[in-house]
Amino acid sequence: MKQKNVYQPFLISSFQKIHTLTLSDMKWTAFERHDFLGDGEDWALLIENLLTEKNPQLLSKLTFGDETMMFCIRSEDKDALHETAQMVFAFYQDDALLDAHIAQYAQYEFEPDTA
Repeated sequence: MKQKNVYQPFLISSFQKIHTLTLSDMKWTAFERHDFLGDGEDWALLIENLLTEKNPQLLSKLTFGDETMMFCIRSEDKDALHETAQMVFAFYQDDALLDAHIAQYAQYEFEPDTA
């Protein structure tokens, strides 16, 4: 029996010892409002900056894909992917929160708020 995907539209899959977190709905228009494409690279920028501020230790366990038309993160640590999915899922479905996170974290010159 299949397990319900609690992180929809994120999908966690595994092959051998490598686990992958992919995103099926990239919410392009949310990024376009901030002059970003909303592609895989923009999602990687947002999540990398978010983790830099919220949980920098997690970054060392993740490898961001370099695909443009899709978003994925790979890791040998499945729990690290689950934790990342939970952090993003917390704001993904709420348009106002997503917009605030894009404004805060989708920056090339990001400086984390460590206060």
